[in-house]
Amino acid sequence: MKVNWQKWWFSIFTKLLAMFFIVVLPVYALAIQMNDLGAQIVRDEVSNSLLSQIHFYSNSLNKEIDRMVRLQREYVNDNDLTSLSVIAEGLTFYERTAQMKQFQQKLELMKSSGIYVKKASVYIPPIQRVISTDELSEALSPEMTNRLKVERELPHTSPLLYKEGRLLLREYYPSLPVSAQRDPLFVLETEVSVEELRHFLRQISGSKGGAALLHTSWIIAGEQGQPELDPIAANVRSWVTNKGEGTQGIETITLNKQSYITAFEYLPDTDTTLMVYVQEADLLGPLNKYKSYIILMSIVTVVLIIFVSYWVYKVIHKPLTKMVRAFRKVESGNLSVSLHHKSRDEFSYLYHQFNVMTAKLNTLVYEVYEQKLQTQQAELNQLQSQINPHFLYNSLYLLYRMTKAEDYDNSLRFTKYLGDYFRYITKKTGDDVRLADEWHHVRMYMEIQNVRFSNRVHVSIDELPEALLSFQVPRLILQPLVENAYNYGLEHTITDGRLSVSLESGPNELRIIIEDNGAGMSETDLTNWRSRLSSRQVNAEVSGIMNVHRRLQLKFGEQSGITLSTGLQGGLQVVMNIQMTKEQEGQHAALDASR
Repeated sequence: MKVNWQKWWFSIFTKLLAMFFIVVLPVYALAIQMNDLGAQIVRDEVSNSLLSQIHFYSNSLNKEIDRMVRLQREYVNDNDLTSLSVIAEGLTFYERTAQMKQFQQKLELMKSSGIYVKKASVYIPPIQRVISTDELSEALSPEMTNRLKVERELPHTSPLLYKEGRLLLREYYPSLPVSAQRDPLFVLETEVSVEELRHFLRQISGSKGGAALLHTSWIIAGEQGQPELDPIAANVRSWVTNKGEGTQGIETITLNKQSYITAFEYLPDTDTTLMVYVQEADLLGPLNKYKSYIILMSIVTVVLIIFVSYWVYKVIHKPLTKMVRAFRKVESGNLSVSLHHKSRDEFSYLYHQFNVMTAKLNTLVYEVYEQKLQTQQAELNQLQSQINPHFLYNSLYLLYRMTKAEDYDNSLRFTKYLGDYFRYITKKTGDDVRLADEWHHVRMYMEIQNVRFSNRVHVSIDELPEALLSFQVPRLILQPLVENAYNYGLEHTITDGRLSVSLESGPNELRIIIEDNGAGMSETDLTNWRSRLSSRQVNAEVSGIMNVHRRLQLKFGEQSGITLSTGLQGGLQVVMNIQMTKEQEGQHAALDASR
């Protein structure tokens, strides 16, 4: 295989090698002249630093655990918890479920308020349930209840209970002394995250050869799999026991011919000892005779840093910055970006491929966008063409009957309604119309149906706010829903039928509600309809509600559409949800300002 020496010479790898050799070799040449001068100074500084560090972190940990204990005790007098544990039998299922949900939210607040809280739970023996941040309600077994009673009566010197790899804080109510045979009314339990404690301990240890641990009858270490921790922890615990509470100190321990500088502090509130140790060799071994060369080394290092920083900037950082800026322009939608590089290294290839990528993206975006528009337009045309024309035949037949009965006043009024109705559905004004026009069309349709139903149905329709008069919606989205209410909900209504069309609007949402007191739908039918409406597949039989639902999604996005439910009057409630974009909101704001 023939090596392309010219390409290798100009590669970034070669330049990085040269840079590191320039930086490391002079520093190494000076470093080998250094010895243990200043080791004792460093030892003292490290010892003082470790003591300050261990005191800071132990104080922080102690406050956090104390805060969790106090917060847990505050929940002992919570009304919801008292009701669930004392008078749960007198509560209805709904009341008990609501109180369980409310208390679960409080447990969530307890969990989110502490960085070390993994899970918060409450055991309630009277109702044999467990509420936790993970589950609203779990069964509480008799075995678990007995275990809680036994563990309550054990002597505790620490609020922390380490069990089966879990670190727990428990608050029993009632607390001891109580009858040994009496079950606790409830037990609040906070699980302390062992992993977060390990992360906390890893922050303390700092150096590569160091470690930190929390020690009592159990040990939690920042790094697992370190057998040297056990004898070190045993020695420290022995010192703490002999010296009593408030013990803080630093000791040097020698094990297996290795010296460890160990700092520790006893936490009496939790009966634990926080300890951090570092290998002495890791701290003091590299320090050799640095004082006589510190000035020379500083000068050389400054010169090299300035030179290398400029070189890295010119060779690597500057081209990378240029590429990052180009990618940000592409993210903002500018696909006309083009990069050029003079040198013959890897950046030249990356820049070239970047230019190829932007060119392909331009082509693909245009093709995909055009294809999507064509598909949506074809589907919209297909849906709009399925408006059922049977209404025309029924209306003409009704007009015939009124004319035959010589009811000329109603015939004249009915003819006017029909004229307005068919003029609207037959005129070609594009796919979208003003909401005011659609609203007026539905009014005419309801007037026609009132004649047909001989005023057996009382109808009401809200006035349209001025800010929504010019809002653009697809044509014929309201009539199919009102028609559905007449044909399926109110068809067999003899008297006292009701149909209402109301409107609710928010900052980015418009809701149109059509509700009747007719036959309604069964739960099975409602479930089937909700499944059809939530499906992304296009049903071959698209009419009525599905027609409007799909057209709304095509116009306003997947979050818009139709929802069905049982109305307050027992009939069917159809809600048309329209999610307005920021651009549409801006149009409404401009419209309001102009008015």
